[in-house]
Amino acid sequence: MLILASESPRRKVLLEKITGRFSVVPAGVDELESGNEPEKLPQMNALLKAQAVSERFPEAFVLGADTAVFAGTGMLGKPESPEEAAEMLELLGGRSHKVISGTALVCRSQGVCRAWSTVSKVTFKPLTRDEIAEYMKQVNVLDKAGAYAIQEYPELLGAVWEGELENIIGLPLLRLTEILREYDLL
Repeated sequence: MLILASESPRRKVLLEKITGRFSVVPAGVDELESGNEPEKLPQMNALLKAQAVSERFPEAFVLGADTAVFAGTGMLGKPESPEEAAEMLELLGGRSHKVISGTALVCRSQGVCRAWSTVSKVTFKPLTRDEIAEYMKQVNVLDKAGAYAIQEYPELLGAVWEGELENIIGLPLLRLTEILREYDLL
């Protein structure tokens, strides 16, 4: 049995691309927001989520995931207000940033505990305030790391990327598919 430890509708849709045989059980944990190595936080949070759900379902394979946006030396989480979202988009405009998704697969009864990170690079064109306002009218930016969703109106951001698109959306599928096959979960 496979369980997705996430409330994210985007992760559910992505996982459905490779399998329809899973349940969704939100982890309900407090995510880590800082640490000595911020770029490891997505992987640590993915593992935290998978382990929390695995405690309740020790026979199941539990998949946890977390995605973060890194611009310069800082991590951009989900904005708490429209003003903060606009600031994030302004910061990302005209430059490249990294999107890192941490993924973890845990099965307590079989002693499985695997975690990994996937990195993609995204570049936006320089954004005017009017372009940012238009993007924010089209997309619910408040529930997305970095205040954007690459799959929604990327042309408004002039977005181009290197790496796996599904990683930027929130669940990298290439390596996940290989690992799920190892455990006959596909």
